[in-house]
Amino acid sequence: MKISTRWACAALALATVTTALVATVAPAPPAGAAASAVLPNGFRSVGYLTSGAGSVSSIQFGKLTHVNYAFVRPNSNGTLQAVPNSPKLSSLVSTGHNQGVKVLLAVGGWNNGDDTAFETLAANSTSRTTFVNALVGLINQYGLDGIDMDWEYPDPGASATNFTKLMQQLSGALRPKGKLLTAAVTARATTANGVQPAVFGYVDFLNIMAYDSGTPHANYQWSIDAANMWKARGLPAGKTVLGVPFYSRPSEKSYAQLIALNPAYAWEDCVSVSGTWECYNGIPTIRKKTKWAMANAGGVMYWQLAQDTTGSTSLVNAIYQVAIGQG
Repeated sequence: MKISTRWACAALALATVTTALVATVAPAPPAGAAASAVLPNGFRSVGYLTSGAGSVSSIQFGKLTHVNYAFVRPNSNGTLQAVPNSPKLSSLVSTGHNQGVKVLLAVGGWNNGDDTAFETLAANSTSRTTFVNALVGLINQYGLDGIDMDWEYPDPGASATNFTKLMQQLSGALRPKGKLLTAAVTARATTANGVQPAVFGYVDFLNIMAYDSGTPHANYQWSIDAANMWKARGLPAGKTVLGVPFYSRPSEKSYAQLIALNPAYAWEDCVSVSGTWECYNGIPTIRKKTKWAMANAGGVMYWQLAQDTTGSTSLVNAIYQVAIGQG
C-alpha cells in the first residue's frame, strides 16, 4: 500500500521528535552502579562498622556517604592477616554500592596499643611494597573504594618519616585508580606530630578521633580544639573530618544502651548509671558539632555504627538532618 507524501512527512517528523527525546534522557544506571551518596557541598558522613558488632541490614545507608570496615591487621613483613568475617565485608560492599555508599577497608586499629607490625613494616622498603600490594589485592578482590589507615600511632621522628613513605606509596597505588586513601588520626597534640604535614597531600581526608579524652568526655570545645589543631598544622578544612563517639566514658556504654535505659538520655551528655557518671554526646551536641563541621571542616566521622539507635533518637539521623538543613 502506498503512503501519501503528507503522512510520510508526518511520520518522519514524529520519529525525529521521538529520537530527540530519547537522546535527552539519561539511561538508568545498571544495578550496583549507583553514584556515591552525596550530601550538600560534598559533606561526608563516615561510619565505622566492625567485623563483629552490628549488621549490614541495620545501617542507614541513605543517611551516610562512607563506611569503613574494621579491621584488617598487618604482619611485620607487610603481609596481612585474614579479613575477619569476610562474608560480612562482601555483603557490606554489595549493599553499600547498591545504595550509593562508598566502602573502605580500615587497616590496623588500637590493637591494645601494639603497633609493632606497623613500625617494622614501614621501616623497610620491601615490606612496604608487600603491604601496598596486599591492600591493592583486597581492593580488587572485594570491589572496595579505598583504604583507611589506622596506625595508632606513628611516633615523631623516624616512625613519622616511615609513615610518610608508606602513605606516599599507598597514595601512588590507589589514587590514580580513583580509589580513596584516608587515615584515622589522634586528637592529641602530643602524638599528632607522628603524622607529618606531607601526609596531608597524600590523603583524601583524615578522620580525627576526637574522643576518649576531654572533661567531660569528648565535649564540644575540646573536640573543636582538636580539629583546629590539625588545621593549624596545615590540614585543609575540606580534608578535616571531625570524629564523634557513639559511646560513653568511663564505662564505654554504647549510646544505644543508654537510650534503652531512658530515651530522654538522647538529649543529655552525662547521666548517672549505677552510680557512675557516664559522659557521651547526645543529640544537641552531635548537632552542634555537625554544624561546626559544615562551616569549618569536610565532614563528621563516628565510632561506631553498631552503637547507634534508630528512629528519632539516632545520632546518624541527627547528623544527616543537620547536613541537609533540617536539624
